[in-house]
Amino acid sequence: MIGGCHQDVLGRAGVVYEPATSCPGIVTRRPGGVARNVAVLLGRAGAPCRFVSVVGDDSAGRELIAELALAEIDTGAMVVDGAGRTGTYLAIHDETGELVSAISDLGLYDGFILPPAAFGNDSALVFADANLAPAELRRLADTHGERLVMDAISRAKAPRLKPLVASGALFICNLPSAELLVGHPVSRPIEAAERLAKAGARRAVITGGSKPLAILDEGRITEIMPRPTEVVDVTGVGDAQTAGILLALAAGAPLFAAVEVGMAAARAALATAGALRSLPEDVVASAVATAGA
Repeated sequence: MIGGCHQDVLGRAGVVYEPATSCPGIVTRRPGGVARNVAVLLGRAGAPCRFVSVVGDDSAGRELIAELALAEIDTGAMVVDGAGRTGTYLAIHDETGELVSAISDLGLYDGFILPPAAFGNDSALVFADANLAPAELRRLADTHGERLVMDAISRAKAPRLKPLVASGALFICNLPSAELLVGHPVSRPIEAAERLAKAGARRAVITGGSKPLAILDEGRITEIMPRPTEVVDVTGVGDAQTAGILLALAAGAPLFAAVEVGMAAARAALATAGALRSLPEDVVASAVATAGA
């Protein structure tokens, strides 16, 4: 697992949000970073996991490393930058939970040179998010090829993966990020999958909220309609889905079956207030069971 590991500071207005003034509300702080979030879910599910990232030599960085260790994650390859500052994502949400403003103080990743531990030549599945610098993402793609899973994470970071579309890696992205990967507006995940295939991609998973999810697997494109689910909270849904997919893939499941496990994890996240602390037992069991699917 390689990528973002930082702190999220989130503010939600308790009254009708008004810009350019102070609004009463609630401010929370929690660990963040797509790769970190996914790693913790995998670690708590019992999956062997080594995590590679960079934090500053500060209290936030030490707290992040300690929490990873508590989740049974190997932190031996974590880098502590004595001259840097642990990343922070600051977001402001209105009274309905919609994002109205955000600032990403994540410059520490831009100069991060991955340590040798990120380039082991074993057969393990490797996951990386697009927080990493483009040159480091290229090194990962060149080293790990089809064993690499890459998460586009956002429209701001997705362009970093565009030069790697034909690398053989598996790409996970939502519809807005997929548009940046294919360089063209798309209205449905299946359209993005078709364009990714034409661009040389071999495998991809594109989500679209309530729209049918699209899977590209060695030239074959399949759609899966998400099951109707009562939505309690959308926090961490994408991370839960990715963790479910990776857990099943690591167990030897084919991509289609792994995505079904990921969608079950996403449904569990939607039905939970706040981000999932751990993958439900039935999701973990189904990940193992799909190995022979």
